[in-house]
Parts: sequence; C-alpha cells; structure tokens
Amino acid sequence: MQDPALPFHRLIYTSQAKLPLETGVLLRQAQKNNPARGITGGLAVLDGVYLQYLEGSEEAVEALFARILTDGRHSGVKVLERRAVTRRMFSDWSMALLEWTPGTRQIFQGFSPDSALNLYETDPTTAAPLFRAWAATRDWHPLSPSEG
Repeated sequence: MQDPALPFHRLIYTSQAKLPLETGVLLRQAQKNNPARGITGGLAVLDGVYLQYLEGSEEAVEALFARILTDGRHSGVKVLERRAVTRRMFSDWSMALLEWTPGTRQIFQGFSPDSALNLYETDPTTAAPLFRAWAATRDWHPLSPSEG
C-alpha cells in the first residue's frame, strides 16, 4: 500500500520486443488510454528493447503493468524500479518517445560506461537518474491528449 504522503507511483521496466516494433501504435494507445487512467511517462526503444518509465497512482500503474506482462509484444520483462514518489517527472505527457541522438546516447553511456548501448542491461540503480537526465533534454516526441 502506498503512503498517502507520497501521491504517485513510479515503475520502470525493460523488456525485449517479440514482434516488430510499432512505436506509433504504442504511442497512439498511450494517448488514448493513459490520460483517463492518470498515467504519464517516457519510452526509450532501441535495437528491439523497450525501456519504459510509468507514473501515476499505484493502482493505475500496477494495472497497466499487469497488462504489459501479458502483452504479446514483450518478453523477458524486468522491473528495474517500483516505488512511491512525491512528484511526476513527465507530467505533461501521456507518453513520450525518446529520440536517439548523439546526446541521448552519451547520457546513456554516462550511466553505463562499461557496457554497450543495451537498454535491456540498464542498471536498476541508475534507471530513474537516467530518465531524469533524458527528461532534461529536448530529445522527446511527446504525445499529449490533444495530439492524435
């Protein structure tokens, strides 16, 4: 049960894509469904791997994650972080897709200097700081409730 003093829940996970990636479909689904559920977040996709940051009420985030666990587009789902937080990081976006640029690659390598650019091997202890560093860039394609 979430502490009422911490009004939001954060869940960061990584998974391998089982089917061809269709990020446009994923983002349109998020745009359609997430606002009503109060969920926001960010998604990084690279080389057939998803790295996603979800935030909202504990009930809504965990319900969405339960659906992700049974979604045929994902395999090898690994939770990197699950915790209560005081505020949202992506409050203006129902979901946003990270654009891979030299800067976003450099940020990832700064958090994982001894590994290849492999989202599936993201260190759980650096997942939230990694998203925080990415969130400070302009390298996002947000899909807000007004977009379609």
